[in-house]
Amino acid sequence: MNPARFCLGIVFTLWCINAAQGAEHSGHGTGDQTSAPLSVSDPIAPLLLKGVVVIPFRSESVKIAPLYGEAAAQVVPRLGHLHVTLDSASWHWVHADDGPIVLQGLSSGKHQLTLELADAAHRILTSRTVEFIVP
Repeated sequence: MNPARFCLGIVFTLWCINAAQGAEHSGHGTGDQTSAPLSVSDPIAPLLLKGVVVIPFRSESVKIAPLYGEAAAQVVPRLGHLHVTLDSASWHWVHADDGPIVLQGLSSGKHQLTLELADAAHRILTSRTVEFIVP
């Protein structure tokens, strides 16, 4: 396999996902600020077969952005980010943009990824878990 073509394929796939998510959100207002739906898709199968885990997600009423603190928590529309935990680890990392979660280099086997949608003050609004198998 040509590494340059593989990387180009990943970039194209991520671009398509971002374009599709933008189309889904066009024409929507700020919505209900009390709810925080989080949709998480299964990993993209063709990439998973190559060992690359790409998990698209979207948040209806929270804008994912790298802004934190109580002042940022008061902004409308609501700002937030994801706390991402792999395989029930005791730690997580922060994902603060609306692009998909991308992982590479995982061992073969079953894995679990938990995404917690948090507001700018790190208060958890909702959580979703996706399980997948790396071949």
